[in-house]
Amino acid sequence: MKNDNKFRNDLINSNEDFKNLFVSMKNNGEIEEFSDDLWKIIFKDKTPIRINSEPFAFKDLFHLNLNEGRCRECAFEMVFLLDKLGIYSEAIQCVNDFLVGTSGSIYGGHWYVEANIENKIVCIDTSLIIMGSLNSFSKLGYKVIKKYDIDTIFKQDPHYIDYYDEMIINKNS
Repeated sequence: MKNDNKFRNDLINSNEDFKNLFVSMKNNGEIEEFSDDLWKIIFKDKTPIRINSEPFAFKDLFHLNLNEGRCRECAFEMVFLLDKLGIYSEAIQCVNDFLVGTSGSIYGGHWYVEANIENKIVCIDTSLIIMGSLNSFSKLGYKVIKKYDIDTIFKQDPHYIDYYDEMIINKNS
């Protein structure tokens, strides 16, 4: 699925240092767009996500640019979805100086996901719609504050337990 990522494009167009690093890392294969396999996983999530009382599927957040400023919610949704499919992951609270002043991030606060896919840790940023290794995300400026597995998310926000239990996942698509 191709995406015109407004958040990423705005960041690239407003920050020359980020642009140079991002383009270099993408050209070197250190980071990449979401893989077809990850998009297939995202398409399995049929749970209605309400934004301004309007229901959207998880995939809709990306192609309608509704992921901007919702990194925490998107990271949690990805962790829940991956868990439903038997893939261990954690939502990562971090800071990234490149994100200072962006939508929802006055001080550079951000969230992404670390997933254990085929015995390899893959970092997934639902705002920039990129994937990469732990090393590449560190190089791109992500500084980890805390990692949240699904149990920690449930302990801190118990209302997510009911949400998780009622998720609609199409495991066959």
